[in-house]
Amino acid sequence: MSTDRQPLSRAAIVAAAITVIDRDGLERLSMRRLGNELGYEAMALYKHVTDKAALLDAVIEAAYAEMTPPDPSDPWDDRIRHAARELRRVALCHPELLIAMITSPPACPAVRTRIDGILEALDESGLGADDVVRSFRLFVNLTSGALLSETTAARQQTGPLENQVGVDECRALAEYGAALASCDFDVEFDDTVETFIRLSQLNGSTTRRPA
Repeated sequence: MSTDRQPLSRAAIVAAAITVIDRDGLERLSMRRLGNELGYEAMALYKHVTDKAALLDAVIEAAYAEMTPPDPSDPWDDRIRHAARELRRVALCHPELLIAMITSPPACPAVRTRIDGILEALDESGLGADDVVRSFRLFVNLTSGALLSETTAARQQTGPLENQVGVDECRALAEYGAALASCDFDVEFDDTVETFIRLSQLNGSTTRRPA
């Protein structure tokens, strides 16, 4: 192990874990690999994190903590836009963490704070209680799907869709293949969020609760 190493701490371990995940992928993270990254034996890490599951929880917490909160005085729809864009910003910084981030239970304070902020914004939109819950799930599904598409696009470079074998047998696919293969992810993501907000506004206008 290297003698030129920083003092070991929980924060240093989490930061190194994020570095390993960003570089090598989540599936390559192990306590042994992390120890090598830090210049320590793997057993030394267990004084600061109990196991790999606890380490992953801490990594997810750190990723969510990178998101800046919206101004609570902003209108509800601006807070939704902010929450979505911050999720995308952090997801694109740590694409190997995305699936863990969007499937993690709300055990971490930063995750709970984010969920609470989105629910509060939707509650202020005028939706009924049941519609707030449905809209929250729709928000998660729409943003998660958009980000999964974006972060995996680079790994699925199979050539122009219209040139793939058998595509000419599918009339609509052959016609729209080139357009489907071209995507401005900035525009697509913003369009997704704006569509969600318009749906929420429409539902809020028809189910608005009495003051």
